[in-house]
Amino acid sequence: MLVTLLSLPIVGGSTRAADRLASRGFERASPAPFASGPRDLIVVCHRTPVKVAQGRFRLDNLPDGRVDLLARCASAAIFTSHGVRRETRLWLALQDQSVCLCLDGSTARGMHPDERTLAAAMKRTLAVEHGATSRADTANGWSYHAGGLEHRLRELRQQRPVSRGPRPILQLHEDGEATLQALLAAGAVLVLGDQLGFTSGEEALLASAGARRATVSPRGLLTSHCIVLAHHALDEAEARVGLAASPVE
Repeated sequence: MLVTLLSLPIVGGSTRAADRLASRGFERASPAPFASGPRDLIVVCHRTPVKVAQGRFRLDNLPDGRVDLLARCASAAIFTSHGVRRETRLWLALQDQSVCLCLDGSTARGMHPDERTLAAAMKRTLAVEHGATSRADTANGWSYHAGGLEHRLRELRQQRPVSRGPRPILQLHEDGEATLQALLAAGAVLVLGDQLGFTSGEEALLASAGARRATVSPRGLLTSHCIVLAHHALDEAEARVGLAASPVE
């Protein structure tokens, strides 16, 4: 998946201004999903500098350390036109630092879809939490978790009743065996790569976990765009289920 650099102008001029934006509550309530199951999206991130993982990056230079990519993925994963996807969790797996940032739509507050505001929330969470054990920041939906992709896969696959078996894993890949729509299954965990794709070790890990490769396009797309297309496929699948379950008059 290819990712382009985007330089952002400084809005408001200070980190404090962005922090204030990241601490406000929503002015408009998010609409309730009609038939949603859990949606977990994992973005596998590489070459993340230590300063980023510790929240020591500058909000006026988000391309440094690819914080802009993280923020764009967060915006694409959680936001709708006038609210958030409450059933969605985005996991940003910082592989080089073996940590994950999670944005949980069910507890997100005060978020706006612009990159600077999202980066300010990530910066605050990482600055407080780096090197510590997992502790949710329920004020704005962000939390810090030890462990990278392997730990997240093991944990998420079991977040389902035993009688229904582990959750399926779908790896979004431009060389997928079939379209995402064809492979969708209830409770699936979606795994996406960053601009560097997946390492051979990550490919082996996903294969050992039984992941199937699904594609949303024959072309290499931005990771954030793949997230939007994945949501579209999931929304359509849920709509079909909802229509099938509706009584016929």
